[in-house]
Amino acid sequence: MAYRLLIADDDEELVKMLKSYLEIKGFEIITAGDGLEVLEKLSKNPDLILLDINMPRMDGIEVCRKIRNETACPILFLTAHVEEQDRVNGLLSGGDDYITKPFSLKELEARITAHLKREER
Repeated sequence: MAYRLLIADDDEELVKMLKSYLEIKGFEIITAGDGLEVLEKLSKNPDLILLDINMPRMDGIEVCRKIRNETACPILFLTAHVEEQDRVNGLLSGGDDYITKPFSLKELEARITAHLKREER
């Protein structure tokens, strides 16, 4: 069974690239272009969420705070926000990891795999 990942980012080109790469690696991909769409897609029970901070209608920090108590899966912020306070805010909002753009696809895949394996334990 393939792990189901929810990629939430308003950058359509980035989402398309991530979707293509991660599907090749065997993941099932769900996408969302804004914060409210993330809330709608939670019913598909993702195993992990890649969440951008800057999204329309509801930012990633607010989404994370809103879903953290009802969603046990890992939430990895994938964002251009690079300041220390941004990372702190992301982690304190309930995020499990914080990856800054630009990033390596191999490192992203390794972090996803590590979080999924940790969830299995």
